[in-house]
Amino acid sequence: MNDYKFHYTDYLISYKNNDYIFHHKLDSVKIKRYNVDSVKIFGGTVMPKKQYHHKDLRNALIEKGIEIVNSEGLHSFSLRKVAAACGVSHAAPYSHFQSKEELLDAMQQHITDQFSQMLDQVILNYENTPELLKNMGVAYVSFFVDNPHYFSFIYSQSNAKIDLTFLGSDAENFRPFVIYKTVVSKLLNRVNYPAEKQIDVIIALWAFIHGLTSLATMNNVSYNGNWKQKVIDYMDIFALSFLKITED
Repeated sequence: MNDYKFHYTDYLISYKNNDYIFHHKLDSVKIKRYNVDSVKIFGGTVMPKKQYHHKDLRNALIEKGIEIVNSEGLHSFSLRKVAAACGVSHAAPYSHFQSKEELLDAMQQHITDQFSQMLDQVILNYENTPELLKNMGVAYVSFFVDNPHYFSFIYSQSNAKIDLTFLGSDAENFRPFVIYKTVVSKLLNRVNYPAEKQIDVIIALWAFIHGLTSLATMNNVSYNGNWKQKVIDYMDIFALSFLKITED
């Protein structure tokens, strides 16, 4: 038998030895000569505390944070809530994030980095080939079909900015959009497309692929096809009209 000391910390009471988290609202209390199961007489529940490596905890907090914001909104978001959802002490997130705003920024960057890396890889694989534009579209849809919670967060809950006036600095623009518009602009310049009309084409292409992705990630949209495969057909249709325009 062992002595266990519990400390009340906003609905989260943890063992002194950090082996367990005790979820119950109590004043500080010392329990002598009780085993773990006996703690349940106080009406709480005892669960093994999850163990994370340092980097794994950071990623877990980010992923769980995205999930919470999508389901509950920003108004009730807090580091304590994310910690509880991850099964760690309320103090654990502070080893990575000093505030909920810092975690929200990391959540946005987490998605942006992955999405950007995927688009960069497509460019590396298909640069200077006719397949580049199509595969950029496929990558866009595929990334969010595999991670629909990312789509909801980045375009509805985050501070990601997409400047369709083309007047602002790219440093403040959503990086995947900057990558996409740069690729399209290079393709347009290659076929001597009129500079004054390039913005319209870039916006049209982005709207097309973004709208398709939105449909693919919506729970209330029924479709019996494979979005990842079908986007290739749709991009072929769009590419044909695009080629026709450039030949006029």
